[in-house]
Formats: sequence, structure tokens, C-alpha cells
Amino acid sequence: MKGVISIKNNNDCHPLDKIEKWLVFTGYAAFVWSTLFGLIHIYWATGGTLGFEGQTMGEVLFIINLVAIGLCIIAAFTALALVQAWGRRFPSWLLLILAWGACVVLGLRGGVGIIQSLSGSDSLPLLLVIVEPFFLLGGILYGLLAFLYIYTKKSKTGRDK
Repeated sequence: MKGVISIKNNNDCHPLDKIEKWLVFTGYAAFVWSTLFGLIHIYWATGGTLGFEGQTMGEVLFIINLVAIGLCIIAAFTALALVQAWGRRFPSWLLLILAWGACVVLGLRGGVGIIQSLSGSDSLPLLLVIVEPFFLLGGILYGLLAFLYIYTKKSKTGRDK
């Protein structure tokens, strides 16, 4: 009609669009988390002593760091694969197993670590303040990522309607 102004309301977005935005945000956040965690392990594997109270790393910790670096690469790849178009080349079940696995392992590690740190010390050690919550954050990110991925996939296929 002539002379009628139409104003688009940003709140009229489809709920699935908002959830997809959260999926992408969570995927990139999980990617950044994995990258930072991997860089910390690279630092330690190459001889860094920050966080080890000046002690050098033994052979067992070196191997643990190498494994952690590999797992961080897989986790970062998984996070991106769940939100990028190229990730559709991989079976959803495989990506979800990896994401839920990261959620469980990191969440348990962080949660148990926080409980152990609280029960075993009068002061707040570095592990409790930084490391354990960082593990827990990773678990939450990967769990949320897997959940949002499943939700958006179901909604797109119409199974949820």
C-alpha cells in the first residue's frame, strides 16, 4: 500500500534461528577453549614450568601432555565440524560421540577436581581457582554444543514438530 511504512521487529526471528546462533557461538567458544588448552600443553611439553612451581616435567607428564595436545586438536576439530558446512561430511553420530565424550571427561575432571581441592586445603590453591573451573567450563561448552546440535538437527528435519 502506498504511504504505509513497515517496521521490522527484530524480536520476530524464528526461535530456531536464535538457537542456531547459540550453536555457532558455542561451537566457536569450544574451539577457542580447546585451542587455549592445547597451547598450554604445548608450552608445558616444550619445557615451560609455569604452574609446576618451578619444577621440571618428568617423562610421564611429558607423555600426558602429548596425549592432551592430540585430544585438544581432535576437540577443536569436532567443535568446528559441528558448526561449519564442511562438518556435514562426517557422520553426526561420530561428532556427537566426540562432543559428549569431551563433555563427560572434562566435566568430571573439573567437578571432581574442585571437590578434591575444596576438601583438601584451607587456602584456595591455583588448581581450584583457575585449572579446575577451566576443565568444568570445557565440559559445559561441549555438552551445550552437543545438545544444541541435536536440537537444531531435530527441528530442521521436522521430527520435533
